[in-house]
Amino acid sequence: MIRAILKKGKIHPLDKLPEHWREGQELIVEDGQPSDDRAVIEKWHDQLMALSAQIPAEDHERMAVALAEQTRQAKARMRQDMGLD
Repeated sequence: MIRAILKKGKIHPLDKLPEHWREGQELIVEDGQPSDDRAVIEKWHDQLMALSAQIPAEDHERMAVALAEQTRQAKARMRQDMGLD
């Protein structure tokens, strides 16, 4: 996703553009405001859940282990920084 701002009627990118983009290429720009329409939110949720269901259980397990290790390291670092260890 490329972030951009609208200024004097023109769209100005805030991020570096992908190298594969070419001059004159058509792009689709969507409003960055989140919707509070319940139907839109439920549709987005259903799509997200369907995509998540395609992730193998082993990947979920590896992610949980990695997050637990990151939390352990962060707590150890915080104790070290505070002089508690």
